[in-house]
Amino acid sequence: MTTTLYYYGSQGRGQQIRYALAEAGIAWEDDNSTYPPTPEAKARWTEAGGLNLTTNVPMLVHNGVAHTQSTAVLCYVARLGGLYPAGAEEAYAVDNMIAAVDDFRTVSYGIIFGANDAASVGAFGEKLDVHFANFERLLGKKDWFCGDSITVADLTAFDLFNNFGFNLLPSKAAKFPALVAFMERVKARP
Repeated sequence: MTTTLYYYGSQGRGQQIRYALAEAGIAWEDDNSTYPPTPEAKARWTEAGGLNLTTNVPMLVHNGVAHTQSTAVLCYVARLGGLYPAGAEEAYAVDNMIAAVDDFRTVSYGIIFGANDAASVGAFGEKLDVHFANFERLLGKKDWFCGDSITVADLTAFDLFNNFGFNLLPSKAAKFPALVAFMERVKARP
């Protein structure tokens, strides 16, 4: 059984899927492309994806079946790997956390792909403070955001803090010690 993740040669929306694959113990291969993708890369995506005629990536091909849309792929991997709860309330908590993470991820794209002048960075920092204070409140004194063991919500939160937050404004880490400790717990996993 082969699993291949098609994406760009960057972290972006594919990194949280890689974290989930690793945590789930699912071996995979990366098929990376440049951004913007070459016509050859789009042809590979179309060939690999079959019905994925829009060439959406990240795209995961698992056991010969193509799966697209970032969050759907993330949750699919989580279900395969036991990182997604079965109960409706527990699943809602995970889905809610993923949505909250995506809300801030969208905000971060303005700095990553747009203006990075002092005023824009300052405004981004203010938004980070609001969102990360909420995340710290949600985490509280727990080890994990949703339950007693790691879930896909934790992996997507780690991806956000690591790749869309503290890496952009490292000085903010001192304001959120619970999130930094959370990140260390995730990094310490095998």
